[in-house]
Amino acid sequence: MKKIIFIAIALATFVKVNAQENLVTDTIWVNGVCGMCEERIENAAYIKGVKKADWDRETHELVLVYRSDKTDLMTIQKSIAEVGHDTRDIKATDKQYMRVHECCRYRAHEPH
Repeated sequence: MKKIIFIAIALATFVKVNAQENLVTDTIWVNGVCGMCEERIENAAYIKGVKKADWDRETHELVLVYRSDKTDLMTIQKSIAEVGHDTRDIKATDKQYMRVHECCRYRAHEPH
């Protein structure tokens, strides 16, 4: 019985250490204009494997902490684009963009 408990504790420790080794911190640019955008962007970024998503309205930077064995930046950016926000590497389609609230339409604020 002691042997089984020892093996279980060793296995749990190994899994926890291995998960922490796969944590990646990265920052990407995401377009948006307001608090509603912030909530939408952060909620879209929280997919499986993402531990932290914090978007800054002034800099348009999204700080991400995620497990690289569970997800990657392109998958996170696709999720954000699907809710209507352009990212560093993926632009939302016009159909996705038109679903955001009228006050959140950042493309109207861009110089032509």
